[in-house]
Amino acid sequence: MHDTRHHHRSAGSTWARLVVVLLARAYRSVLLTLSAAAILPLLLTSMAGYVIDSGSMRPTISEGDVVVARPFAAGERVDVGRVYVFEDPAVPGRLLVHRIVERRDDGDFTTAGDANDLTDVTPLDAADIRGRGVLLVPYAGLPVHWMHTGQWWRLALWLLLTVGAFLVAARRLEDEPPSWLQRLRRRVRRRRAVPPPPRRPAVPVAASLAVVLFGGVLSTGTANAAFTSRTTSHANTWAAGAGLQRYVAAVQADQPYGFWLLDEPSGSTYAVDRSGNDRTGQYYGALALGRPGALANNPGTAVGTSGGRAVLGRNPVSAPAAYSIELWFRAVPGASGYLAGFENDRDDDPVGSFADRSVSMDGTGRLVFGRWAGRTQTITSPRAYSDGAWHHLVVTNTSARYTVMYVDGVAVAAGNTSQDSAYAGFWRIGQGSTGTSAGNTSAFTGDLDNVSIFHTVLPSARVTAHWNAR
Repeated sequence: MHDTRHHHRSAGSTWARLVVVLLARAYRSVLLTLSAAAILPLLLTSMAGYVIDSGSMRPTISEGDVVVARPFAAGERVDVGRVYVFEDPAVPGRLLVHRIVERRDDGDFTTAGDANDLTDVTPLDAADIRGRGVLLVPYAGLPVHWMHTGQWWRLALWLLLTVGAFLVAARRLEDEPPSWLQRLRRRVRRRRAVPPPPRRPAVPVAASLAVVLFGGVLSTGTANAAFTSRTTSHANTWAAGAGLQRYVAAVQADQPYGFWLLDEPSGSTYAVDRSGNDRTGQYYGALALGRPGALANNPGTAVGTSGGRAVLGRNPVSAPAAYSIELWFRAVPGASGYLAGFENDRDDDPVGSFADRSVSMDGTGRLVFGRWAGRTQTITSPRAYSDGAWHHLVVTNTSARYTVMYVDGVAVAAGNTSQDSAYAGFWRIGQGSTGTSAGNTSAFTGDLDNVSIFHTVLPSARVTAHWNAR
């Protein structure tokens, strides 16, 4: 009579050992595959590998991942939205792996980590780019990361487990009590008279592989995925291919007639149109370019307009019946003047024939819309905004002359306003040109930034969305 209990225990232990060996071999295969993916491109090509030491690129790239990058050639095109390896502009000698999210008007680039909703403060010069990320190998650099960050217990535990897994994976199933599979294999060998393969020295093989893997990963460089200045949250704002700052993306989603960030450096003549409609603006007069910008999350500069103006567009266009004016402004107590409007000329000739659709700040710091030559039906903000802070202004006007004024995302005034005229002309900011008869054409004594014009009426929900994207 057979001992069935002994048979079941033997079969159970055999299967358990089989599962352990298979798991060890699977781990060995994964480890070898990841290590080969991280090391072979470095051996066979001119690419370089970088072990990530910090987590500002999560969830796209985590600590211990290896980024394989191909060298960046001088004059090569920089693709917004891609991940690059570059020298940290704020910390000499340190490398960063971040995403390029904007090409600035001055030719430099804005970078950001995927784990944060603030961009890096210091702009990146293309000359500081080392490589373009082409391959991400997860986990392959964890041993180097643990060593670099002093996590010795993790490193020691990993080495012990890896050597143990390699030893188990190297065991031959013939060393175990015979199972039905082994018995079948032995019968086949007897029939073929094939001798069993020689036993391989498991310990030397496992140790050699561990040394090769660890040494190979150590041959890669290290790079931080940390912010050059500040970190406030872990929202994955900069998704792959986004390529735009949040405020810029919000404005462009509504297809503006023109969109001028006013980020040009001092001495520039032209203002780049970011709407895609090629309505380049031109600077005139006493403008102070390069002033601190309005939006901390959208690096850029502003324009001081204490005697100059920008004319938006090179050729006259038909005055729109319905429109929206959007801009950011900053004024100190006592400031006043013309923020933006539409006129039939480009210069500061005081005998201009037509000028309307303008918003201005009066001597008390309140915002006024609807006051132009021969017209005085206006709306005025209840409070003054000459407080030295940046404010977001949107004025919408329908073809029936119903106007809504929004400040910082909230409607503050509304009503019917003065009649507009039909003519061809130009949008302008900072200064009017038709003398003092309209009472609002003198230069604005403050700063302006991020000006957009729409030949449509922005819905209130979109005004709020633009404000929230700041």
